[in-house]
Amino acid sequence: MSQARRVARNTSLLTISQIIGYGESFIYVILIARYLGPQSLGILNFGAALIAVFNVLANFGLTTIIVREVARDPSKASKYAANVIPIQLLFALLTIGLIVVFVNALGYSQQTVYVVYILAIGLIFSTLSALLLAIFQGFQQLEFQATVLVITSVVQLCGAVIAIQLHLNVVAFALLSLLMAGIGLAYVYAVCVRRFFVPRLEADFTFWKSTLTEAWPMAAMGISMMIYFRIDAVMISVIQGTTAVGFYSIAYTLSEASIVVPSMFILSLLPMLSHLHQNSVASFRDICARSVKYMLYLALPMAFFVTLWARPIVPLLFGAAYDPSVLALQILIWAAAIMYVTMILGTAFVAADMQRLYMKLMFVAVALNVGLNVLLIPKYSYIGASFATVATETPVLALGLFFLGRHGYDLRFRRTSLPAFFGLSVIVAISAVMLLKNVPLALITIIDLAVYAAILYELAINEQDKQLILSLLKLLKTGRG
Repeated sequence: MSQARRVARNTSLLTISQIIGYGESFIYVILIARYLGPQSLGILNFGAALIAVFNVLANFGLTTIIVREVARDPSKASKYAANVIPIQLLFALLTIGLIVVFVNALGYSQQTVYVVYILAIGLIFSTLSALLLAIFQGFQQLEFQATVLVITSVVQLCGAVIAIQLHLNVVAFALLSLLMAGIGLAYVYAVCVRRFFVPRLEADFTFWKSTLTEAWPMAAMGISMMIYFRIDAVMISVIQGTTAVGFYSIAYTLSEASIVVPSMFILSLLPMLSHLHQNSVASFRDICARSVKYMLYLALPMAFFVTLWARPIVPLLFGAAYDPSVLALQILIWAAAIMYVTMILGTAFVAADMQRLYMKLMFVAVALNVGLNVLLIPKYSYIGASFATVATETPVLALGLFFLGRHGYDLRFRRTSLPAFFGLSVIVAISAVMLLKNVPLALITIIDLAVYAAILYELAINEQDKQLILSLLKLLKTGRG
């Protein structure tokens, strides 16, 4: 219970900050989408997607290793920082060189090239920030990550308002991203110096070799994941142009925002699971199973209600020019729902020292995703890319559950998922009937939520769940952790 309370406290803190950050970022996206239009927005989001793919090379899986190792032995923190900082600086410079070669080889417009160059420079700041934040995460001190999210999102929003008032072009928004990365690094460095230690540089080549040997499966897995998550935007830009990327990016941004809760939950969960796996396999398995259960119960209604509200919401927020984004969002949101569970599974693989196996699963996912994109994007553009994402997430879920079960970590997914899918079926049927009778969406949503919650309460929530929920509600009420 105390472990659950700690995870809940960290998750609540990060989720609140992420909601604030996403709220500000959401306003930012609305402003720039209306100001830049689909084509220029597509340039900016293509640059961001390209940098995200190459960023994994600069990171090389080192942050995940740091979180795991510092959580197990906090005395290693300064040693990892001293040696990983120079490694990441070298990797960042190498990555920037590769980005320059890539973007020039494909013959993009000069404006697109400038945007990519500026965003690439930010890799140096973002990789070092991620390193220090990983150390904080290993100590389970996540309030600093929460703070930097809020600070950078405020800078982003204020900068966007100024850029729009000055009638600046898309290059200015790339410079704004660079400024955000610099401010984020300055903050986390100051926190590290004041609260933990002064980062120093060290070249222990034996340590470098052992760390990189341990990290390379994480790097390969990270590269696979980034290709899987971001290559679609790059492929759309090459095959269909930046306007199509603009339509796709609105749907992708909204679906990505929906995973704020599992993303923050993972940050809290990984250190604890890494510790538990060494001390109590039974507790490790139980925490993983409950995490999957709760995330699934949240994911299904989330995806359904986004599907229900997508058509009125997208044009209301972004303007009629983005009507083509509606269908893409209605498809992509179901991939996000599956990710509520697959993110837990990926964390379990890493905490259980099975990252090499998970790396192989991600290779399969990337091959499937790229193949589907090659087949679907030329004919169906960004709608095809949306279908490819959902079609890839489903086997990732199935294979992840299968291999965890095979290694002794049965997460009881079949048993725990039945009430959630039954509840979803019921509210889908209720909604269909009420839509035919022109019942307002707000009323449909309220009724559906009540019915779904009642079904889960009766069929899926046991006494231990109820005690945990009451404990967490008390925690939130009193503010004590």
